[in-house]
Amino acid sequence: MPAGVASPAPSRTRQELRRDAAFAGAPRDGLVLEIGPAHNAVLPKREGFRTRTVDYLDRARLVEKYQSFSQYSPDDIEDVDYVLAPGARMSEVITERFDLVMASHVLEHTTSLVHFVEECTSLLAPNGVLCLVVPDSRYCFDRFRERSSLARVIDAALNPPAVHTRGTLTEFGMKAVRHRGTTSWAPLHRGTYEFVHDMSAVHELADEAASGQYVDVHNWVFTPNHLRLLLADLADLGYVQVRESWFHPTVGHEFFLNLRPGADVTTSKRELLGLATEELRTLDAAVFSGEDGAEG
Repeated sequence: MPAGVASPAPSRTRQELRRDAAFAGAPRDGLVLEIGPAHNAVLPKREGFRTRTVDYLDRARLVEKYQSFSQYSPDDIEDVDYVLAPGARMSEVITERFDLVMASHVLEHTTSLVHFVEECTSLLAPNGVLCLVVPDSRYCFDRFRERSSLARVIDAALNPPAVHTRGTLTEFGMKAVRHRGTTSWAPLHRGTYEFVHDMSAVHELADEAASGQYVDVHNWVFTPNHLRLLLADLADLGYVQVRESWFHPTVGHEFFLNLRPGADVTTSKRELLGLATEELRTLDAAVFSGEDGAEG
């Protein structure tokens, strides 16, 4: 399939696709670090994978966090091997080195993209792989947010905020949408949009930034080739020490990207610029329900 094309429907389950990505460059019997899997581990220990998990909460607090969500079973939440204190770096807590660092739907939540990628890189064994599973903004609640710029990524690397900023929370609140009632969807999914938050909720979200508390939203917004270009630029500039080693375009609402130190460049900047530009031409016509985008 061409690099800029999204698959309209997966022929394999989401879990199978994520594992395909993980083992595109790493051995199945290798030592794995999975970051923040919560109730949805890609490579769970209970299935025999040599996996360590890292999170900001231990298992008991994760079970408590998700107890009100009937769709999640506490049995799916595994023991957390490394619990990070607020503000702690993974490299300060974790001494092991891994054949695979797995980050599924994590990158977009980080306060500093560069710091996160560099932290993961420091935990790789020789020939280790960082595997990213990332939501495609065209097919999730980020549909109407601007893609993250190289300038903002670099600024956040030089002056990393402790929590998401007022600007991030305001933009998320203003732009988050549902499409035919859901916050993620596959390509060719047709229907109307509606905003998730009214203006009072937008102001409440923005005010939470002033409290200094971490509010978990998407800080970074990507389409597949846009992220590939962004990471290539960061590597060229020396901000990150890994390059793309494997890529698969969007299936459902997520795409897959593996990085490793010393990987050969296979797609030129000119190609990525063209592909990233073309992605914006695939956006559907936006039709909102209700007056001014408000439902009803």
